[in-house]
Order: sequence, then C-alpha cells, then structure tokens
Amino acid sequence: MASVIGLRFSGQRAPLLLRPVATRVYGLSTTKQTAIRHYSQPRHDHFAINEYGLISTHVPVPWRYRPSIFSLAGVESARMHFVETLRGWFSYATMMYHLSGWRKGAFATQAESLCEAMNEAFAEGDVKTLNAMCFPSMAGNLKNDIKRRKATLDWRKVRSVTPPKIVQITCGRLATDMTIGQVIVRIDQEQIVTPASTRSLASRSPPKPVRVTEYIVFQRLITDPASPWRIFCKIGVPKWDQAIQK
Repeated sequence: MASVIGLRFSGQRAPLLLRPVATRVYGLSTTKQTAIRHYSQPRHDHFAINEYGLISTHVPVPWRYRPSIFSLAGVESARMHFVETLRGWFSYATMMYHLSGWRKGAFATQAESLCEAMNEAFAEGDVKTLNAMCFPSMAGNLKNDIKRRKATLDWRKVRSVTPPKIVQITCGRLATDMTIGQVIVRIDQEQIVTPASTRSLASRSPPKPVRVTEYIVFQRLITDPASPWRIFCKIGVPKWDQAIQK
C-alpha cells in the first residue's frame, strides 16, 4: 500500500509496451506526427507502465455556484476548497521542483493537442497510437469501443470554444523516491464526427459542429526522468459546468 497525499492505493503492474514506433508524443513513440514537449528523457528500451489510480477528482467550484457560506453545506464547501487549494499549491511547487521548465499554460496547450491526436486515432481505429499515448486501462476501453462500432469515423476539430485550462494539479508520494504527478485539463471544443463512408457524398448537407467539453486526466512519475505524460482517463463534467453551457 502506498500513501498518496493522505490517500492509499494499491499499485497494479501493467503489461509491457513491447515495441517503439515512429514519432514521440509526450515522450512516447507514436505513429501520429505530433511533437509535444514533455520534460522527460524517453527510454528506448522496454519499461513497465504502472497504474496507481486517481489521486483526486476534485475540481474547484466557482464562488457563484457554491452554497451560501452561512449554511452547513457552504461551510463544508469552503473548508474543502481551502484544503484543496493548499494541496494544489504544494503540488504545483513539487511539480516545478522535479520538472524544470514546466509551465501550466504550455502544458494545457500541448495537452489539448495530445487529446486531438487521441480522438483522430480513435476515429481511425489506430490502436497502436492509442497504446502509445494512453494508460493501458484507457487504451483498453477505447479499443473495446472501436470493436463495437461498425464503421471508421472522420473526426475534425472546428474550434476551441474556450482555451484549454488546467483545473487541478495534484502530486502524491508513493515511496521514498517515487512521486506521481496528476494534472486535469478542461478541454472545450466544437467537433464534427461523421462516418468515413460519407466522404464521397457531395450532395450531403454539411454536418453541424457539436460542442464537447471534457475533463482529461494526465499522469506520470515526476521523479523518473524517463516517465512520459499519458492520458489516464476522463472524469465527468461537473454539474455547475454543464449548467453554464445551457
């Protein structure tokens, strides 16, 4: 059992990444031509990908969506916000200490690019790229979805509705010289997804963009220079965020 900022998780050893491929994305090899600065030194030999679970799913709630401070719920909300804010400051300092040159704005922009590469790979059924940029459990879920669908898809980003934003930074100490970093990024885009079989239908009316808001979790071992950032999972969009978009 490993202590993670007051929480405890049991680490499970994941399968080996068996072979490298063409281009690096966040320190890993991938078939997508997407170069993203990752602040790590990627290994070229085989290494195990360990999953330790989510450290935290807390996303700060804007003041106007919190209960009144004069209610019990409001007091508890304020207490939780204070605790999570302190944890976030400590985690940010820890991240900066271990990852020289790491910046929130640059990371958020690069994270959005990585998610776009993941969406393209998923639409095309590119399993090799999904294995390269996602943790095994996330890649496995996407591969199962690919098997269940009946067609290859065309995915296209129309625009970013709002800039990508880091909403949580959390670090957890797993062992003496082993600290995991977790970053949750809010991505808000207009996207178009269509079956690839409709490409040649010139008379078909153009599809309408759909707004998609996602909270993407990234993790890596920040104490290991060879550990890359990978997509761990997606978490649900908070109710207050859903209300804003209506």
